[in-house]
Amino acid sequence: MGGRLRVYRVLSRLYSRSFRRSYGAELEATFMLSREEPRYSRRGGEWLFWFDMLRDLSVSVARQRIRQAALAASRISHESRRPQTGGGKVDLMLHDFRHALRVVFRQPGFATAAVLSLALGIGGSSLIYGLVDALVLRPFPYPEADRLVAVGVAFPRQGTAGAGAPGSSGARRFIEVLSPAEYGDIRAGRSFARTTAFDLGNRNLVGGDTPERLFTALLLDDPFSVIGMRPALGRGFLPHELAPNGPPVAIISHRVWQSRFGGDSAILGRAIRIGGQSAAVVGVMPPGLLLLGTDLWIPWGGDQTRMPRNVRQFTVLGRLAQGASLASANAEMTAIAGRIDREFRGQFREYEGWRLEARPWAAAVTGELRQPALVMLGAVILVLLIACANVANLLLARAASQQRDVAVRLALGAARWRVARELLAESLVLSIAGCAAGLAFAAAGLTIAPEFLPMEFTEMGADVGLSVRVVGFGIGLAVMSAVIVGLVPILRAWRTAPREWLKLEGHRATSGRALLRFRHAFIVTEVALAVALLVGAGLLVRSFIRMQATDLGFDPARVLTMRLTLPREKYKGEAVNLFFNQAVERIGALAAVERAAAASQYPPMGAFDTAVDIEGAEAAAAVRPNAFFTFASPGYFATLGVPLKSGRAFTDRDTVRAPLVAIVNEAFAARVLRGERPIGRRLRLGDSGPDRQWVEIVGVVGDTRNRGAAAPIEPEVFLPVNQQTMWNQLFLLVRARGDAAALLPAVRREILALDNEQPVYAIATLEDSLRRAVFPQRVSLALIGLFAVVALVLAAVGVYGVISHGVAARTQEIGIRMALGADAAAVIRMIVRQAFTLVGLGLGAGLALALLAGRALTTLLVGVTPRDPGTLAAVTALLALVGLAAGYLPARRAARVPPSEALRYE
Repeated sequence: MGGRLRVYRVLSRLYSRSFRRSYGAELEATFMLSREEPRYSRRGGEWLFWFDMLRDLSVSVARQRIRQAALAASRISHESRRPQTGGGKVDLMLHDFRHALRVVFRQPGFATAAVLSLALGIGGSSLIYGLVDALVLRPFPYPEADRLVAVGVAFPRQGTAGAGAPGSSGARRFIEVLSPAEYGDIRAGRSFARTTAFDLGNRNLVGGDTPERLFTALLLDDPFSVIGMRPALGRGFLPHELAPNGPPVAIISHRVWQSRFGGDSAILGRAIRIGGQSAAVVGVMPPGLLLLGTDLWIPWGGDQTRMPRNVRQFTVLGRLAQGASLASANAEMTAIAGRIDREFRGQFREYEGWRLEARPWAAAVTGELRQPALVMLGAVILVLLIACANVANLLLARAASQQRDVAVRLALGAARWRVARELLAESLVLSIAGCAAGLAFAAAGLTIAPEFLPMEFTEMGADVGLSVRVVGFGIGLAVMSAVIVGLVPILRAWRTAPREWLKLEGHRATSGRALLRFRHAFIVTEVALAVALLVGAGLLVRSFIRMQATDLGFDPARVLTMRLTLPREKYKGEAVNLFFNQAVERIGALAAVERAAAASQYPPMGAFDTAVDIEGAEAAAAVRPNAFFTFASPGYFATLGVPLKSGRAFTDRDTVRAPLVAIVNEAFAARVLRGERPIGRRLRLGDSGPDRQWVEIVGVVGDTRNRGAAAPIEPEVFLPVNQQTMWNQLFLLVRARGDAAALLPAVRREILALDNEQPVYAIATLEDSLRRAVFPQRVSLALIGLFAVVALVLAAVGVYGVISHGVAARTQEIGIRMALGADAAAVIRMIVRQAFTLVGLGLGAGLALALLAGRALTTLLVGVTPRDPGTLAAVTALLALVGLAAGYLPARRAARVPPSEALRYE
């Protein structure tokens, strides 16, 4: 409720200061009580509440201001002609607003069109900004979040045959990329006042009715002083608790405290069972701290000095020291990387030319989303500019009919600045109304938006809503819109020459033509901006069609996936493999199941990659190739429908006692082995070190889109899950004979029959996973497509309005032409040609703008370039049709007017 109250306090500043002093507390109390009404607790209640509140606020503010202005006017009745100072200027301003309200209310059709146009632009912009702000710009509510940085790494000696994959030579990675030894080198620097490092994993919370999987951070150092937030209950970790083999303690998230323990304040000191071990709860974090979605924080507990330097599984965070900047921190990171390179290159080849980089934490986590988010924000701002141009066109149309009134007022001695202020007040009234309606629309959209976000955002604690920043952004847009909308009418009024205008009737025509030129310029601008949006939408449509037609290399239909994490305290060594083998066997025996398998990852969620050495080619390789690696059970390829191209698949004989084997995909054979025969070749995975073993390639499988349809295929190595004993987190993949989702209860029963304390999580169908993989493309297509349609409609309405107004102004001319023998077809051609001229100018400018801005869409496009000729041709044809329709309708109406009536038209 606190966030809503802050927003209300900002909006209540529309009341006068004296009114707020007298009634502010009562207004806030009424606001808080109103939110508790039952009708606001139902679905969509948040939108209804803000709509009602903004409507009531607008009406009451207008009444209060008008009443105050009336009282002020009665006190200063004849003083308005004297020079105004202090309160007199305020009263005069209120008089301008009262006059603007009367003008607007006298023309409800004009006011409705203008307010709806601005509401669409301001509301859409505020909605997108709210999403971008909550998900990309400020996703974490940490104090001084810009000084909280992550340290990332890039290994140029560790590349890949495909560009852009994780681990490629130009890519910085920030999550789980550094070893304890490297963290010690960074911690010894002077750029950070405090540092922390954590490994991400999963732990099972058991006890109670059902076991629950918790995403867990395993800590080397206390993170909470680095983040700048303390536990809401209890305390952080003590040094001896973080030491090797320290006492088992835990800190839980606020949401787990509420959902699992009912918000019990006596939780501190209570022992909870994490896997097979008890740990005492020493703290509960506030709601805003989740740290990549973690619900549980526990000490890592190992001896850092015993960890090899090349075992990299930790994320490193630091808070910049007083006086340090991001630039100075990066300079120090460069020096640290260079020293490690010189000292350890002989032992670890990947250090050659490696780089460390400090980056703000929010940018490190949401880096891939930033460009699509900014593209969305730019697109909706274009819609706002089109709406502003439309409203300015409406005002210019009215200005043509008001020009004589303005000239009369100026001739009678009215000051030009007074006329300009009235026009500005009118545009402000329209913008304020548009802002209120737009913010109501944005509030509704932000209320329902979380339901459409992937679970990755909701689990990370993204707080999407109508914040103070979003309201401020909307108000800023309203002010900007008022200036844009009112500028041209004000300039026209300022340049009006009353003597010439009143003296010469011909000057009226000249002035009308000047106004029409302004309106034409606005229409060309509208069409150009609409073309840019249409080209962007067309490119995304063609790209999405290409993605849908892409051969994935596997069959995603009817496959259910879920993840299991076996507690190491309970399952060690071959017991891990035994559990998963039994689970796959039991699930595969179900009548509704066609096949079942287990794997460490599956397409499109390629996340685990490593460097690869090929026997006989290590010394010659300037850059070590990189590839995904996946542990898979026998039956994995058959379950997904991945074809075996040569060699053999995994069998039950591939155990820890058998020779080590691997299967590679065709991309690996082509790009890493350079097309040489893969069967019988040997490779080693991982960074440098003496413990790595050679693995023989025994098979080649077809390529799969291992990072989704929007990304290129990357080399991949598959290893038998039964030939390892350390990987305790695997996915189950179950192909159903019918509905995949309906299998979940039966699969859960089989898992609980093996271990009644073992939860499953990350449950999804394979088709759902594929949809999430192209989430940025889908959202971009939907939003930019919607914006493009709105822009096209606004541009078409604008062209139609200008042509209709021009036809009305030329009615006598058209009558004379027809009286002299011109036929209706000639009149129609003349008017349509005018519409085509406007659309053609806008089309040319828009295509140029689209080509310049097209590079921003590159990361969202698959198989399509920003200069795609098919898209450009389709947009050109569509705009030609729009110009034809917008010009033909008023042309046909003008051609049907009898010449006798046209000649009498005034």
